[in-house]
Amino acid sequence: MERSEILKKLWAEQDEAFELMTEYDSLPHHYGEDVLYQAEAYIVHEIGNQPGITTTEIAEKQKKTTSACSQLVKKLIAKGLVEQTRNAENKRIYNLTLTKDGQRVYKDHIHFNEMCQQITFELLSEFTEEELAIHTKVQKAINSAYRGDVERSKEYYSKK
Repeated sequence: MERSEILKKLWAEQDEAFELMTEYDSLPHHYGEDVLYQAEAYIVHEIGNQPGITTTEIAEKQKKTTSACSQLVKKLIAKGLVEQTRNAENKRIYNLTLTKDGQRVYKDHIHFNEMCQQITFELLSEFTEEELAIHTKVQKAINSAYRGDVERSKEYYSKK
C-alpha cells in the first residue's frame, strides 16, 4: 500500500475517533441517581482532585472559558453536588468543594474511567511496547497538526 493511502486511512481513523469521542461526551452518564454530562463530570473530577479550587482555576486546567465553567458549576450546585464558599482572604473568590453526593459521584466517575481504561488496555495488549511508543509518537505529531489548524483558524477568522 502506498504511503498516501496509509495516511488517508490514518486520517479516516482519526475522524472516526473524533466522532466517537464527541458522541461519548454528548451522552448522559448515570452515577447512581445522578445524571451528568461529561463536561459536568470533568468539573466534579477537578474539584474532587483539588478541593477548594476556583472556577477560574478549573477553566485554566480544562482550557475553557471561565464563563462556561461557571455555568457548569451553577448546574452542579443546583444538583446538590458542589458547594461554594467565599474565600476568607479575598471575598471576590469562591472556593469549590464537593458535597457528600458529589463525593459519591466523583468516586463513581473514577471507577467508571478506570474500568474503561482497563478494557482499552486489554484491547491493546496484542501490541508491543515499541508499537505503542510509535503510535504515541505519531499521535503527538497529529495533535501538533491539530493545534496548528486551531491557531490558523483563529488567526484567519479573527481578521474577518
